[in-house]
Amino acid sequence: GVLAGQVLRAAQLQAQLGALPAGAQRAPVPLGRGAEAPRHVVEPGAERRIEAQYVSLIYAVWDDEGRRLRVANSGLPRPIYCHNGKVEVIEATGLPLGLFDDVEFDEFTFKADPGDRFVFFSDGILDAQNLAGELFGRRRVEEIVAKCGECPAQQVVERLFSAVAEHAAGVDPFDDQTVVAIKVKGSTTKRK
Repeated sequence: GVLAGQVLRAAQLQAQLGALPAGAQRAPVPLGRGAEAPRHVVEPGAERRIEAQYVSLIYAVWDDEGRRLRVANSGLPRPIYCHNGKVEVIEATGLPLGLFDDVEFDEFTFKADPGDRFVFFSDGILDAQNLAGELFGRRRVEEIVAKCGECPAQQVVERLFSAVAEHAAGVDPFDDQTVVAIKVKGSTTKRK
């Protein structure tokens, strides 16, 4: 029933986007086009638009040498940036791809220091419900990320998933749950 319907919608969307991962690899977006990146990823499939289908994504490009992260968002929850002991929300917002034509996306650039962290997550994390119908919510995500202090990125991911699973025990998730954490290393490596 529900799962089969989600798989079918995902297959339709994949067809609409024209094999998103392969398309993104064939036509990489130069670093200077960050704000155009989400639109650039979906444009190859625009002529095959399926009514009422859309995709949410965050497009982020890491510059290892300059320790800079550039972010454009199209419909996912605002990510978190941790630096100098503070947890800040990256105010990157945007409409999901496919809802409207000619949408502009704001781009944010962060000059990071060693130990800084970026945490990205899907709305399935925020919207995870417990038996009482209470959402996990953004406040809990931010509290867990703040408590992680100097934890490795993998531990941030594990703690978030563990807390969500505990909160939603006994309730099947109705949406995907994705977490990506990045921790900036102490020194850059030279590539040959």
